[in-house]
Amino acid sequence: MATSYELNVIAAAVIGGANLAGGVGGPLGAIVGCVLLEVIRNGLVLAQVNSYWQQALVGVIIILAVLVDRIRSRML
Repeated sequence: MATSYELNVIAAAVIGGANLAGGVGGPLGAIVGCVLLEVIRNGLVLAQVNSYWQQALVGVIIILAVLVDRIRSRML
């Protein structure tokens, strides 16, 4: 299975708290993001959700994480 893992890596980093516009992010946050993302993906597999929609949901999670990061950085 020749799939690229770039989307998964970006999603794990963003969910873990790394800022896409630059800034700090630690390995612990990336690990937590990876675990959270895989738990969500495993739940979708168990619910027999099509792989297309699984990738779409990962994209939505990235967008939401970036929006939360932007809102949080403006409040500080």
